[in-house]
Amino acid sequence: MADIKEVTNRPNASAITERIAEKGYNYPHLATSAQIQHNLEHQHLWTSIIGEVISGQAEDPNTLNKDPRQPPQEPIPLLSGYPPHRVYTHPDEQLYMLENGIREDDLEPERMFVGQSWTLRHMAAVFDRLPEFKQKAEEHDRSVDPTSMQPGSEDPDPTKAEKLAQYYDKKEKARLTKEWGSQRFLLAMVDKGMGGDGTVAYYVVHEGDVKPRQN
Repeated sequence: MADIKEVTNRPNASAITERIAEKGYNYPHLATSAQIQHNLEHQHLWTSIIGEVISGQAEDPNTLNKDPRQPPQEPIPLLSGYPPHRVYTHPDEQLYMLENGIREDDLEPERMFVGQSWTLRHMAAVFDRLPEFKQKAEEHDRSVDPTSMQPGSEDPDPTKAEKLAQYYDKKEKARLTKEWGSQRFLLAMVDKGMGGDGTVAYYVVHEGDVKPRQN
């Protein structure tokens, strides 16, 4: 009977494993965040990805009522970046664009935020901090390249430029009135169960009610 030799050469670590080891993540949920970032960069071609962490809050042992609006105990990792195409457009915003001959390619890239895990308490904490993180992300983009987020050609059509100016003015007003929906982010879910292959699925999460689309 042939001798069975011990195999000493281990297979090379996957790109995900190397990424987690390189970043030095000590907590499982932060390691998951590294996997999601790798997926966004290499499968969905997102750019300018940056990370934030919402600090956890110590639980008061004397408090029996767990208010879902209170921050959770564990830190919440949050990623943001620019997808190559818009992830979501509100139906009323889409109608405005169609009526005014504005295409998605005419618009500035839109930074999208991505979170993971998830209870109502997590989501409430993210929505509470989104305005702050959006402002920090805008400051980051300006510091990297002030002109990198400018769309269109160097000599845009004057009529198109006027329509875009009106669109952005309308969009700012709609943001304040929530006419085109409220805040939103992507919820990332990683298949890590028994037999899971690490597939990452993304779902748009809205703050408040959402107007249904008409097909």
